[in-house]
Amino acid sequence: MRTIKVLIVDDQVLICDGIAKLLEGEKEIEVVGKAYGGQEAIEKAEQLNPDIILMDIRMPDIDGISATKAIKTKNPSIQVIAISVYEEDSLIMEMFRAGAVGYILKDISLENLVNAIKNVYRGTTMINPRISRKLLNLLSQNQNLGEVLTPRELEILREVAKGKSNKEIGETLYISESTVKTHISNIFQKLGIKNRSEAILYAIKKGIL
Repeated sequence: MRTIKVLIVDDQVLICDGIAKLLEGEKEIEVVGKAYGGQEAIEKAEQLNPDIILMDIRMPDIDGISATKAIKTKNPSIQVIAISVYEEDSLIMEMFRAGAVGYILKDISLENLVNAIKNVYRGTTMINPRISRKLLNLLSQNQNLGEVLTPRELEILREVAKGKSNKEIGETLYISESTVKTHISNIFQKLGIKNRSEAILYAIKKGIL
């Protein structure tokens, strides 16, 4: 794996600099920049073209939701992970609608933060377990998706929402990895989407998550 370029965005200087300092020791991660507000994040994303942005949500100038929308409009290949202390349903949904592919809380350990960055870089979705439970509860309450997907496909979508790999999903559901791949391909085809991140975003946009 090549070095993952990360931009850190947080209006609290101590937190922003602290995360950067923690990530300095990671061989596969390079902190290419820091931004202390949404407008600065938009500008630095354009200048530095990071692979991943760790994006705070509530900031005084331009909030993380608006900044994420602006960044994703200009450069859809940049992946945004929300990092916040807030667990409100509305904020979670708005961040995903804006284009984020991950949502983690600031009490995360360094090991889990590094894993989150690597997983998102590889193309999976990363959601804090507490946030994931909120989303999955909303998913289980909605009947429309169940009319589109089979019960097994719905099970697999739930596991995808937890950020699991095909191998991990297979182990959880006691099916082969190739079977998981087939089901995921069918899910993508039915929902008209291309990847795991879009699967979650689709569900959120439709009010399923």
